[in-house]
Amino acid sequence: MTRNFIIISNTVDTSKPLSINSLTSYGRLDVLCRCISTAFFLSNGFRKDVLLYIYFTLDKSILQIDGSTVRGINPDERAIAGILKRVFQGLPFLGIRFYTGNLEELLVNYKPVMLDIHGEGNPRNITTSQSFLIGDHLGYPIEHTNLFSKLKKISLGANEYLSSQTITVLNYILDQD
Repeated sequence: MTRNFIIISNTVDTSKPLSINSLTSYGRLDVLCRCISTAFFLSNGFRKDVLLYIYFTLDKSILQIDGSTVRGINPDERAIAGILKRVFQGLPFLGIRFYTGNLEELLVNYKPVMLDIHGEGNPRNITTSQSFLIGDHLGYPIEHTNLFSKLKKISLGANEYLSSQTITVLNYILDQD
């Protein structure tokens, strides 16, 4: 069963020229690079059962990374940013797709549960049959409140975790199945 993660990026503008030497000046691309790394990489392995989407609110674009087909990716932020720089410029990369899209379509197709500190707090109810919607460091955009109100909300507990940590915790829970 594939693990599906959908991450909302509120600050990265994919149309700007990207410098891998200053990821934080490009919105919070560092946050997304960490999310990509934690979604796919194990200490001595790679998760081929992950499908990761990043929705960029600023330019309404979607990055899709398919663990079953992506090749040549390394876990460090600079290497991931280098790949994203190429992809944002329209260059192909095996297993990665970048396209104009809309969040509603992603939510309808995958019917994710939304990670929310005020959601249902029983991690035992998390299963691999679910998709997961995760906000970046700014959370979820207000303009999509109506879309989000229709989603089931779950919590990982009383603490707010970084987006990348949320993915790590979810992967840990899903590994127990």
